[in-house]
Amino acid sequence: MATESTSSSQHQAVRPEEAVELLTHLPDLEQALAFYHQHLAPPTAIDLSVAENVLVYQDSMQKLVFDYTRLLPEQYINYFSPYGTPALRRQVAELLTRAFGATVAADDVFGTAGVASALECLAFALKDKPRGSESGPPPLVDGDAVLLPAPFWQGFNWSFEQRPKLTCVPVNLPTSGPKRFQLTLDLIKDQYEATRKQTGKAPRLLVLTNPHNPLGVNYPKELLEQIYAWALDHTDMHIVSDEIYCHSQLPKTTVPFTSAVALSAYAKSPERVHVVWGFAKDFGLSGLRTGFLVSKYGPVQRAMLGTHDVAEKRHPMSWFTPFDSLKHFVIGAVLTTTVNGSSELYTTYAMKRYPGLLDASFTKVKARLDANKIPYVHEPQSNAAQFFWLDLTSWLGKRPPKSGDDVSDVLPLKAHDLDPDELFLFNYLAGPAAEVTLLPGGVMSCPAPGFFRLCYTARQPDEVCTAVDRVAKALGRLGNKG
Repeated sequence: MATESTSSSQHQAVRPEEAVELLTHLPDLEQALAFYHQHLAPPTAIDLSVAENVLVYQDSMQKLVFDYTRLLPEQYINYFSPYGTPALRRQVAELLTRAFGATVAADDVFGTAGVASALECLAFALKDKPRGSESGPPPLVDGDAVLLPAPFWQGFNWSFEQRPKLTCVPVNLPTSGPKRFQLTLDLIKDQYEATRKQTGKAPRLLVLTNPHNPLGVNYPKELLEQIYAWALDHTDMHIVSDEIYCHSQLPKTTVPFTSAVALSAYAKSPERVHVVWGFAKDFGLSGLRTGFLVSKYGPVQRAMLGTHDVAEKRHPMSWFTPFDSLKHFVIGAVLTTTVNGSSELYTTYAMKRYPGLLDASFTKVKARLDANKIPYVHEPQSNAAQFFWLDLTSWLGKRPPKSGDDVSDVLPLKAHDLDPDELFLFNYLAGPAAEVTLLPGGVMSCPAPGFFRLCYTARQPDEVCTAVDRVAKALGRLGNKG
């Protein structure tokens, strides 16, 4: 208890002026909002902008795993393998085999300090040449294009562009009409050709997030087979499948999750398909930053393992962003704990319960959105992962009739490149009018302004519903367009 008290007082001891100074150095709005709510926001504010999941921890993880986990044993203050011990890689491979519906080999699994780190490691590794009898396309070089269906998680920009020096290119999904926000192979083909004509070079990487963030949907297996077959047979692109929300499945969805490793196209060319996953979303352990890269590609495996080869001497790539000893301890506890006096693993137990928890929250929040007439993009019986993609385009450009409700920037940072009306709406809802933060679609490269991501797992359902009521009331006060 003394440790908890000390930790809590240290957390609260951050002075507002120090927090403001730190906040100005966080260019990622999602991370800035998380920091803002920890140190500066009023206690009544509700953050639904950050992709977090409180459902599993509060339901079972604390009482079944961590209440019985003693404080750090001495062995965990020592060095561990930066990409995971053999035992941990085997346990994760077994977990992913169950989740993906196809065998994942432990030798193909590499731990890192988060999925963003796994993506960056992969980008650097794909710049290495195949060796000997290995087959594969030419290595990536600085400036090569990465195709991403948009909207997409803004972290891809940091992971691929900041240090690997690749270039993210949106594949813009339609934002209106009967096919709005639906991906097709033709959209990818068209952007592929447009990029090749514009730059003189074909794109080298295709990134798919399945289930999708922020739309929450599963991609149909037929569509995935078409996309993978075309990309692997007719281009020299590698494909990255971000499956970090793979367990986040509503029970009655009509389009089930299909992993990349379960595709026929993958079986024909597995070396050019790479999967990332982590414990942040499905298991709600975002602050631990634990991610895994799954790859069979020789250059990637050598980069992740390291090599003493004279011609290619290098340290393991994740040595710079390691799966450290504390991660081994905490994730090891999650992976090895059994429940109810049986041999059933906690991970199996928790993921059996999770769809029910997810469905209860989704259903309750959906009903409140409907009752408040707040529109969102969602087809009946499709998956929603952890998100509602709100359509607030009808309120763009509107202003509150009372000047007292007007807002400037709520946060001491600048959200660059946002549509001015979208930025106003974000600030208006985050301010005294509602005290609710949603993630603006412009942050996620949405092709049109006015869409916002609401994470319905970031708080317990009743609190999310309270936030929805506040948003509806604030929107109702907006008058004519200014």
